[in-house]
Amino acid sequence: ASERLDMSKKSDFWNEDVDDDDDPILDPITGRPYHALSSEEAELLSSNLQKQWERAGPARGVELPVDSHRERLVEAVETSRVLVVAGETGCGKTTRIPRFLLEGRVRGGAGAHCNILVTQPRRISAVSVAQRVSQEIGPTLRHCVGYQVRLESRPPERSGGALLFLTVGVLLRKLQSNPFLQGVSHVLVDEVHERDVNTDLLLALLRCALRENPELRVVLMSATGDTHRLAQYFGGCPVEHVPGFMYPVKERYLEDKGQDDASPDLDLVADVIDHIHLRGEPGAVLCFLPGWQEIKAVQQKLEEKQTFKSGSQMVLPLHSSMSVADQQAVFQCPPEGQRKIVLATNIAETSITINDIVHVVDTGSQKEQSYDPRTKVSCLDTVWISRSNVTQRRGRAGRCQPGHAYHLFPQQKLDALTTFPIPEILRTPLESLVVQAKIYSPQSKAVDFLSQVLDSPEHGAVKDAVKILQDIGVLDGLECLTPLGKRVACISCDPRLGKALVLSALFRCVLPMLSVVASLTRDPFHNSMQNRALVNKAKEALSGSSCSDYLVFSRAVQGWKELGDRQSRQEYLDLHTLSGTSLHFIHGLTQQFSENLVEAELAARSVDCLRPSSRLNQHSHQEQLLKAMLLAGFYPNLIQVKRGTVTKGGRFRPDNLSYRTQSGPVLLHRSSVNRGERQLPSRWLTFFSAVKSNGNVFIRDSSAVHPLSLLLLTDCDLVERGNSSPLYSSCWLICFLFISNFSCVVVPPSQLLIENLALVQQQLQNLLRPCCRTASGQRGCRSNMI
Repeated sequence: ASERLDMSKKSDFWNEDVDDDDDPILDPITGRPYHALSSEEAELLSSNLQKQWERAGPARGVELPVDSHRERLVEAVETSRVLVVAGETGCGKTTRIPRFLLEGRVRGGAGAHCNILVTQPRRISAVSVAQRVSQEIGPTLRHCVGYQVRLESRPPERSGGALLFLTVGVLLRKLQSNPFLQGVSHVLVDEVHERDVNTDLLLALLRCALRENPELRVVLMSATGDTHRLAQYFGGCPVEHVPGFMYPVKERYLEDKGQDDASPDLDLVADVIDHIHLRGEPGAVLCFLPGWQEIKAVQQKLEEKQTFKSGSQMVLPLHSSMSVADQQAVFQCPPEGQRKIVLATNIAETSITINDIVHVVDTGSQKEQSYDPRTKVSCLDTVWISRSNVTQRRGRAGRCQPGHAYHLFPQQKLDALTTFPIPEILRTPLESLVVQAKIYSPQSKAVDFLSQVLDSPEHGAVKDAVKILQDIGVLDGLECLTPLGKRVACISCDPRLGKALVLSALFRCVLPMLSVVASLTRDPFHNSMQNRALVNKAKEALSGSSCSDYLVFSRAVQGWKELGDRQSRQEYLDLHTLSGTSLHFIHGLTQQFSENLVEAELAARSVDCLRPSSRLNQHSHQEQLLKAMLLAGFYPNLIQVKRGTVTKGGRFRPDNLSYRTQSGPVLLHRSSVNRGERQLPSRWLTFFSAVKSNGNVFIRDSSAVHPLSLLLLTDCDLVERGNSSPLYSSCWLICFLFISNFSCVVVPPSQLLIENLALVQQQLQNLLRPCCRTASGQRGCRSNMI
């Protein structure tokens, strides 16, 4: 990913690797080029830092259990390259241990070489912990502490005597430009027990960095993880135990209800919260729910209750898709006379402390993704949590005062739960992980590299991921990143989405593609069970005759951006049932992806990607071209549409449509604008995601694509019955233009692709116009292809 593309040498784009050894190593604290301090510079900086801390005399804050173990922990870190800290919930490890290490180095006269990175699994954790630490050390030293999360960054003022809290994903990006973490003294991986894919990858990369960077120290912190396995993974490193202090928490279980299904009874959840509000002692309530749909459903059920109509409650949702600013609302104290009720996913399990929580309602469930490599379909199911999750949730009630935990499952169910959650790497698609593996270890086979992680995935699953990446052109036959793959690797999203963005840059329709890719990362609509009909109606209006969920996304986002004043934007949001918070997040993502395209040398400036009048958006108004680019990016995610279905009762319904992929029959999800369409303009749909539920595979988003797109941009063998020869003669005209140019001129095909780009685009625009002639010779958007 550190390789760069020189667009002045266009012939190199598709055929030759670009070798540039002059890329600077970036400072992980500031993001600027890394500069190793001379001995004189280091001595001066260390002396100044020492004086600053002595003058400031930072207060320690409230006494926490870890404080009495300070000297033992600091000594253990300094004498061991790797240390596992098993700190019980509430001991203070997250906020205090980073400060112990920083203050110890600074007061010892070695502050210039002390730069500490502390990873958190979620954005809200990184931000809230950084704010708490900076508050504790006081305003004079606050510049030494900062945070960096996706789309938001407030790093320390300078490198040297610095403490940076960041998400695991952000640190992985930093490792791309500084693989051995030069300039970093300590990396603290907090909540390591969560075992998400990024954390497992980070641990493997840290083992490599430790071999190359003798100054680096690694501390792995967990409250409920398998510390013995972690220690063995790092060569039998020492484990330090830190007792915690928890106020007593009275636990209650739902003993009178047999329950095998992990899906919670939302009426029961609302009734329990209502009971706590009416009869429980004062204090905030934290309820753990599987996902956003359940959060909104319980919120509505509470608002319908008579006791909640008096305005004596402040109900706050907490979900990972919310902006950091909106997430911060859960830390606010409610007005006098109101009870705060937080409805959250497992985002609230670790690292954050909501001080006034007294009551925890635990449904015992969470959303968990699994993946079937045979059908290449992901399943997002509601499943039971592990015992370690139960411990974490209960502990949220006893951090600052005695509390109560209401477990909405029988106690005997607790004994049947797994000890720890299944690592994410064993239950998710691996394409993105394989691309990352190629960034960090380009010469290694994916199977070999991923066999080094703590719980390595099955070899068959890795090979399937490699095959998919080879099919879409990101990897070559030797498992090396292709020139296309190197560009895709620069873009922080799914490889298929990255490929679509690369193509959109080549075909000059970047802006709408940015909106589509960002919207597939974060839904712009207020999508909940209660307003589903309104959302579907809004999508239908935005879709028009496009038969494309992706054009709905593009039109929704662009329509919002084009409005200038706040009132017009709010009216637009209300009209189309859109979320302002989500749209702001999407705007941030489009800026980030624009910067990625600059990094991939596909754009000179990120602003060019976002400016409608720029050359990169010369053809952004050609929506059929955008559909073609999506097809090229998502292929082989292709659906064949056939007319006529047979019901379970054996009746033939000639007007109904059936849908089939390479893996078998599928259904369109009710959220897709094509769900109710009976006159699609093509018998072919492209799609990005499929989810399995209740034995059926549902396509969540889709777009009708013209058969010419398949002929021009895929290797699909396609026969269109009922269409006359002009369709094919037009296609072969384009093919002839390419073939004749490539055979007559002795230059790499890539140069011809770029130099003849305008010609190709013009031909595509002519061929893929929405109003094309059908086989019957009539003009119109609808054809009789199906």
